[in-house]
Amino acid sequence: MVRFAVVLLFAGVLAAGSAWAQTPKDQDQLPQSEEQSQTPKPQAPAQGTEQTPVQPPAAGAGEDLTEPPPPDTGDETDTEDSSPDDLSFGEIPDVTVIELTVDIARRSIDALALVRDKYKDANLENYESLQDFVDQTDEGKRFEADLKAAGFNTVDEWNVAVTSVSFAYSAITDNLTDDLTNQIAEIEKDTALAQDMKDRMIKGLKAMIPSENNKNVVQKLIDDPAYSEKLKLLAEEGE
Repeated sequence: MVRFAVVLLFAGVLAAGSAWAQTPKDQDQLPQSEEQSQTPKPQAPAQGTEQTPVQPPAAGAGEDLTEPPPPDTGDETDTEDSSPDDLSFGEIPDVTVIELTVDIARRSIDALALVRDKYKDANLENYESLQDFVDQTDEGKRFEADLKAAGFNTVDEWNVAVTSVSFAYSAITDNLTDDLTNQIAEIEKDTALAQDMKDRMIKGLKAMIPSENNKNVVQKLIDDPAYSEKLKLLAEEGE
C-alpha cells in the first residue's frame, strides 16, 4: 500500500514526497487470549481398582500442537491501517505547477519572506485554504493586498508560483527526483488501488518532479546571495 505524501506551504498548500509514498505496513499480530484453557485433573482411582492406560490419539485425530503454525499468507486484514480504497478521492490534492521565470521566482520568494513574518500570528493553519483566510478575515484581505503588491493577481496565483519554486528547490537540495520516480513505480504496481485514484496520485507525484527550466531558474536563485538564504524558508515551511 502506498501513501500519497503532501508538502504544505502554510495551511492547505501543496509542496513534498515523503513524499507520497508509504512502505508496506507490518501486519498486526493477533492478540493472545487472556484465558488459558485448563485441563481437568483426573480423579484418583479407587484403591484396588485397575486403571486402564490412556491411549494416544489416533493419527489424524485432533490438532497436532507440535506442528509449527502455517506461514502468514498476507491475507489477514490490517485493522489499524485503512486500505487504499478507504482513501477518499477528494482527499488527494490536485497539484498545479507552472514554468518559472527568474522574475516570478524572485517575486514569489520575496512575498513568502514578507507574509511569513508579517502574518506569523495569524493562525493560518486554522483555515482550510489561504483563500478562506482571505475571504473570512480582515487580516486576510491585507494578506491578499500584499501579494497583489508583489505582482500576483490572486492568492492562488502566488501559491502556485511559490509551490513550483519549492518543488525545484527540493529536487536540487534533497535530490528527491529518484525517490519520487520510485514512488510512482510503486503506485503503478499496486493492484489494490482504484484506477482513478491511482491516476490522480501519479499525476500529483509527477507534478512534483520539476522541469529542467524550473531547476535552472531556482539554481540561479541559489547562486544569488540575495536569495540563497530566503530560499531556506521553503525548507522551514515544510518542517
